[in-house]
Amino acid sequence: MAIKIAQTNVDEVYSKIVEPVLYTNTWLVPGVTCTDKYTEKAGATYVHKIVSAGKKAPTAPGQDFTNTDAADTLIPILYNNAYNYSKKIYNAQANAVGYAIAEEHLRDNVESTRESAQASALACLYTEGTALSDTTAATADNAKELLVNARKEISKKKGTANVVLCSPDFYATVLLAAGKEFTPETNERIVTSGQVGRWLGMTFFEVNDFSNGDAVYRDSTGTAKTVTSTNLGLVDFIMYDARVLSYIQLLNMMRLKDSELFNGVLAQTELVAGFKVTTAECAAVKKHTA
Repeated sequence: MAIKIAQTNVDEVYSKIVEPVLYTNTWLVPGVTCTDKYTEKAGATYVHKIVSAGKKAPTAPGQDFTNTDAADTLIPILYNNAYNYSKKIYNAQANAVGYAIAEEHLRDNVESTRESAQASALACLYTEGTALSDTTAATADNAKELLVNARKEISKKKGTANVVLCSPDFYATVLLAAGKEFTPETNERIVTSGQVGRWLGMTFFEVNDFSNGDAVYRDSTGTAKTVTSTNLGLVDFIMYDARVLSYIQLLNMMRLKDSELFNGVLAQTELVAGFKVTTAECAAVKKHTA
């Protein structure tokens, strides 16, 4: 459609600057919010967990040993969550626009893969963690008490709570409750557009994955588990020991590949990963009633 100023046809141009696409915040970071120490070159990793001898009452000195059989259990973590994206970019398209179309779509694939994996990790925590019995609605007045009570439950199980994933609503409540006690944190390993801070000895993440639709992951039996957006919307926070969330990768690929079928390139990414909460009692899921 021609654009006129008075009676003169004026030029039209398309910007060479691409408007950024919005993605969820980054929070799934090995060594910070999860562990990748069980990564192996295999289709699955089975982690040994010994059966502890536990504490016992003392006896009088000079007693014989009582022998028990050494035993362990196996925790399966399967590389059974695959995410792949492939976009066709014709050279005719690339030559007709002023921006790097292939690179932009590859970048989008990378971010979409990250979003998908994070949603799966959140679904894993929700499904395999332990739901708290307290469903009190969170307010600025009771937020600190809710967090301390959740930390107490994890401590009773011998865990160390050091990560809190907050819904955007609860994160705002924390900011109101903590005030100047809340310390913003900058970590070079965390690339995020959201907010990260420390309070009560724990690192808090604003996780907008809670508000980004359904979340799906495949568990260690190969079953696809879906956590609906309605259920995610009822979560205030998930508090856990970062050591108990395993996120292991078998493959993480991105490439621009010349196509043999058409004149152009394919922007492709693929991630194959596994998720597991290895100690359920050290991951507390705080929900409120609908």
